[in-house]
This record gives sequence, structure tokens and C-alpha cells, in this order.
Amino acid sequence: MADTVSIPADVAHAFTGAWCTTVITSDVAASLGCTEVDALADLLRALGAEQAADEWTDAHAQDDEPNDRHFQGTVPADASLAADGMHWSPGPADAHDG
Repeated sequence: MADTVSIPADVAHAFTGAWCTTVITSDVAASLGCTEVDALADLLRALGAEQAADEWTDAHAQDDEPNDRHFQGTVPADASLAADGMHWSPGPADAHDG
């Protein structure tokens, strides 16, 4: 596979037009796996649709569990984060002051 591909502008425009809507993002993002949403977001970014890529990732993350790559919520104290080898980093809301 080549490092770079050429996509006709009308095809890229049609793709982003079809996949960059709030309705499809909210309906589909949660059903995708982390790898799938990352691949879609990477393609959207390559096509110049940065905001749509972020929206897909954020919509997907809303249903992620603590062990999932895009999880953004508070981890329950009794959650086991090492079950599948994924690593979790606390966000600002989860930081504890010594």
C-alpha cells in the first residue's frame, strides 16, 4: 500500500458530507470499537474535517468503559483497569489533591 493516496475532491467532499452530520455521529459512534473510531477520525482529519473527527471520538467516548481507550468519565474506586492491558490516565476532574 502506498504511503500517500489521491482522492478526488468530489469524492472526499461527498464522504465528509455523508459522515460529518450530528445525526449519524450520535447514532453510530457508540457502536464502533475504539480502533474503528480512531481509523474513521484519522481519515476525517486527513480530509481536513478536524472538528468532525473530534466529534466522532467524543460521541464514541460517551459509552466507553473505564478500560476503553477513549473513556472520559470518573473511574469508580473498585474498577479494575488492568483487565485488558489498557492504561487509564486521570483527567483533571479525577485528580486527587494529596
